[in-house]
Amino acid sequence: MNRKTVALCLLAVTLLWSLTACKQQVGIIGGADGPTSVFVTDGDTENAIIIGPDGEVTTPANSADDTVSDTDSADDTASDTDSDGGTETPTDADTTSQADADAEPAPDGIPATPEEPPVPLTLAMLSGAWAEAVRAELPAFEQGNHVTCEVRELSRDELRAALSQTDTAYDLIMVHSSSVAACRKTNALASLSALGYRPGDDFIPSVLDICADGSAYTLAPWYGNATVLLCNKQSLIASDSSTDRIQNLQNLLAVCKAAKQRGEIGFVYHQSHEDRVTLDFLPILRSFDGWFVDHNQKPSVYTKKFQDAVNFFLELTATGKALPDSEFVKAIDSGKAAVGFIRSDWYTPSAKSAATYIVFPGAAEKGGETHPAGTCTIWGLGIPANSQHPEQAERLLEYLMHPSIQRNLIASGVTPCRYSLLQDAEILKSRPHYAKVAAAMEQSQYVPTLTEWPEMADILGEELWKVMAGRKKVTEALDDAQKRMEALLAGEPRPDAPAEDIP
Repeated sequence: MNRKTVALCLLAVTLLWSLTACKQQVGIIGGADGPTSVFVTDGDTENAIIIGPDGEVTTPANSADDTVSDTDSADDTASDTDSDGGTETPTDADTTSQADADAEPAPDGIPATPEEPPVPLTLAMLSGAWAEAVRAELPAFEQGNHVTCEVRELSRDELRAALSQTDTAYDLIMVHSSSVAACRKTNALASLSALGYRPGDDFIPSVLDICADGSAYTLAPWYGNATVLLCNKQSLIASDSSTDRIQNLQNLLAVCKAAKQRGEIGFVYHQSHEDRVTLDFLPILRSFDGWFVDHNQKPSVYTKKFQDAVNFFLELTATGKALPDSEFVKAIDSGKAAVGFIRSDWYTPSAKSAATYIVFPGAAEKGGETHPAGTCTIWGLGIPANSQHPEQAERLLEYLMHPSIQRNLIASGVTPCRYSLLQDAEILKSRPHYAKVAAAMEQSQYVPTLTEWPEMADILGEELWKVMAGRKKVTEALDDAQKRMEALLAGEPRPDAPAEDIP
């Protein structure tokens, strides 16, 4: 026994004799080589002291404070690292294996102390099956995080309006990709990156483009779809073609001309201006490598590529007719029409169905360069900037975005944007079209992220109709469309089009 140990034992005996009368409790804390310190208390941990072998005096509270200080120091170091490393970008996202994440249980959080009332969270969801499916998944999250969740079902227009309201504070909201430009302009959404959200590497890259505002994510890609070419199988056979033989615009035109000769509708297109532009005309435009705006976000309509695309579009639409959405898919599925462009969530093909869809290749002619031909749209989950509980809302967002929860939501019609689910062997048994959905998302892009885009689509739709009706030449219509879009983006008031010019 060394000198310090002997001294410590004598000290303990002395304290035991002298403090017993004061109703203090004395104990010896032992180590591998014998006593290491003396513990003195009156029964209250906060009043306890520890006397070390060298006579130093500490308290458990001080010891705990030291531990917290070390933790704070570590947090400060992490914060400094982020600051020195610059602003985090979407490409810095966590690349943890999603297969491992899918095998893990969904996050359940750390409940608050029972004395505190649960935190109320309000969700704004699109009315219908999706909202009901989300509502069914919430009890487990509520129990694990000491929160209560209220789901409010809104229409698409109501969801868009809610993003501009400051008097109604939602904590989580569904946001359509067409509303992203307006959200950015008004800073309606909180930064998910600042709250800790990282999408990981399991998402199809194209769907993440619309979710990032500069270097920060403001949306999580919850549901997605993309443009596909819907084809009637018998029409293709009758036209001496097949889905794997439609590899460019010329192949598509041949099928449509053959269908017209048989008395069928060749190419069916949409009546609404915006759908006519984004669904019907954009795959044609992209096949000619054209686009609506240049790299400076200025209109690029009055161009040779645009002119070539419009001339082909006129030839293609001459084989068919415009139909409302309610009749569009039915016409192709019944064999009345041969082909038409739709969103991938409008129709679920099977081996026995009369129609199927393909990912349009985006080439103008045989051997021509291919381009992403369709448009991609998503419903994302975001946290409004005026949320009263952003931290808990971010946990709820991560919970609903977890692979296991998204797998549960598939039955309600939520099409995930994750490779791990769209390419899952078990899921593909009942939804083989998911493989095409994944490919279509990969080969699509978003319409220009401008608040004026709906008006731009209307302008082009109106000018296209005038050309199709024989009221304008192609170059004249494109020149007028260019000038009207430039005026629109410059903030000049748009004159109302004459009623007779609107089909």
